[in-house]
Amino acid sequence: MTVNRLGLSGGYVRVDSGGELHPRTTSDGLTFGGDQSWFGGEGVIAPLGCGLISCADILLYMTGRRTIGIEEYKDFVRSIGKGRLKVRRRLGVNGISMAAGMQSRLRALGMDRKVRWGFSKKKILPRIREMLERDIPVTISAGPQLLFSKRRRTGVMLYIRDEKGEFILPGWRDTPVRDHYMTVTALIETQSRRMLEVSSWGERYYIDWDDYLKYINTFGTFFSNIMYIR
Repeated sequence: MTVNRLGLSGGYVRVDSGGELHPRTTSDGLTFGGDQSWFGGEGVIAPLGCGLISCADILLYMTGRRTIGIEEYKDFVRSIGKGRLKVRRRLGVNGISMAAGMQSRLRALGMDRKVRWGFSKKKILPRIREMLERDIPVTISAGPQLLFSKRRRTGVMLYIRDEKGEFILPGWRDTPVRDHYMTVTALIETQSRRMLEVSSWGERYYIDWDDYLKYINTFGTFFSNIMYIR
């Protein structure tokens, strides 16, 4: 089976907990990106801070900080969680504010970047591919379903890879996710599937692009979209 992978040129952000955490999808004890649950007891970051975590990881990656201790990571997240990137009670961080906050942060770091939120569904995958080719991680969301009854609400399944490289559902997470931001780190294409490798909750997961496309076909692209950096 032919497998084509387009991923980041450098290793993604890894967080070292000094052995306190035990990630399920990495073999070296380091997490694959950050995890909002590390901020339990600190207001609204733990339940609603997934967008802030994605922004923090992207900023760390773009500034070359690929391995970081957990306490330093948490201090960094706290330091950027202000202004447009502040996590709001009941709302989290919306995509438009996130893009504006990231543009300000990048410019403060001397990077003259343009950041925007959202494209039509036909442009989302090409923009993901473009950003990965330019070695920039991509914030993606499976957004809320505000106009749908609870009975009709669904989500996007997260997969892992087994020892043979097959995509399977993890035993510890077999329910779909929604109302959630993740960070795309690679696009993997086979003859039959297109999978997005994503960082979420400090783990390496995979999203089936066709599943995500069904999601946005049903619930729209205003909340379910990407943050584009160029």
